[in-house]
Amino acid sequence: MECKNCKTQRAESEEICDLCNYPIKGTEKEQASFIAKQVIQKSDVLESIERLKKSRIILFLLGGFNIIVPFTPFLKNLTNFEYIFSISLGLILIGFGFLTFKKPKIALIIPLSLFILYYVLLLLINPIYLFSGILWKILIILGLGYGYFSVRKSDKILSENKYLASVLGFGKIENK
Repeated sequence: MECKNCKTQRAESEEICDLCNYPIKGTEKEQASFIAKQVIQKSDVLESIERLKKSRIILFLLGGFNIIVPFTPFLKNLTNFEYIFSISLGLILIGFGFLTFKKPKIALIIPLSLFILYYVLLLLINPIYLFSGILWKILIILGLGYGYFSVRKSDKILSENKYLASVLGFGKIENK
C-alpha cells in the first residue's frame, strides 16, 4: 500500500503513516482534513520566509541609512561621537541583517527590543522626539515584529511536522 501523502510504501496493517502521520485507514474527512492542514502549514511557512526577507531588508536599509546620513549636507554639525555612533549602529544593523540567514529569531528580536527601548526612552526624554517621524517608527516596529512572530510560528510548525520540514528543505527525517 502507498501513502497518498508522502508516496512511500506502507504495510497493509498500518493505520497511520509513520513517516508523515497521514491517516491511511482514516475516513475521507480525516484524510481531507490532514491534507488541508498540510497545505495551510506549508503556506504559513512559505509566507514566513517572505516576511523574514522583508524584515531582513528593513535591517539592511536601516543600517545603510545610519551609515550614509551623517555624511549628508543636512547634518553638518555632528560631533565625532555622533558620526562614530551612527556608523557603528548602521554596521550592527547590517550585521543583524546577515544574521537572519542563520539565526532569524535572535537577529530580529534583539533589534526589535532595542528599537522599542529607544522609542520608550525618546518618550520619556521628550514626547516630541517620539512623535517626530512616528510613521517610520511604527513601520520599523511592525516590520521587525511581524517578521519575528512569523518566524516563531514557522519554527513551531516545522518542529511539530518533521515531514513538512523535510519537504521544504529544513530538515531530514528517517523512515522508521
